[in-house]
Amino acid sequence: MKGLILSAGMGTRLDPLTRTRPKCMVHVAGRPMMEYQLDSLRRAGVKDCVIVVGYMADSVRGHFGSYYRGVSISYVENTIYAETNNLYSLWLAKAELNDDILLLEGDLVFDDQLIRQLLQMDERNVAVVDRFRSYMDGTVILANGGVADSMVLKADQGPGFDYGPALKTVNIYRLSRETLTEAIVPEMESFLAKGRTGQYYEAVFSSLIGSGRMNMAVMNTGNNKWAEIDTLGDLRDAQKMFDATSAAAI
Repeated sequence: MKGLILSAGMGTRLDPLTRTRPKCMVHVAGRPMMEYQLDSLRRAGVKDCVIVVGYMADSVRGHFGSYYRGVSISYVENTIYAETNNLYSLWLAKAELNDDILLLEGDLVFDDQLIRQLLQMDERNVAVVDRFRSYMDGTVILANGGVADSMVLKADQGPGFDYGPALKTVNIYRLSRETLTEAIVPEMESFLAKGRTGQYYEAVFSSLIGSGRMNMAVMNTGNNKWAEIDTLGDLRDAQKMFDATSAAAI
């Protein structure tokens, strides 16, 4: 098992903070976002992590280096981060998809217990989800019996979309090596062959789930705290949520 963190984007909605640092290095309750992620992986026993960098890549490398608190780190660089999306970043890391992976996005902070619980799941492919709330935005999953029936991207949530049964994706996934090599990588290559470099990797997951080529269980966050930080408002909310516990995160 290894971690894979996608962190190539420019984080323009966190301007002006991201004028001088990449998004994953913006502080939440006194610590860079990515420290939360790497520490959570470490505490769960994950010893290897790949980080896909892009915007201000040297800042991430300079801070974390090749070894962080017991986690060995390697890097993949997306040099055309301004022209592509995270589907392309994930595809660039395809040589690293030779093991089961925990896939995370670099703008998350969350309780350590989420990763521990995810690793205890029997299912090989799992999406961490939360009950959809009106202030949330982005990809959702419709599930039945703890298994995803469909994954619906924001662009496909048209007028009249029923959010009642929807589960919000937290952007933390457990993916098996077999599914990665036999389904996800070939589907990514198919997307990119059609020039779809500007799409999210969830579009690939959605295609595979919808066609029955990938089974994905869901794991609810329960009482665990989490935050996805896209905007300055998100950052303020996350500061309040995690400030009381940040001192213990050593």
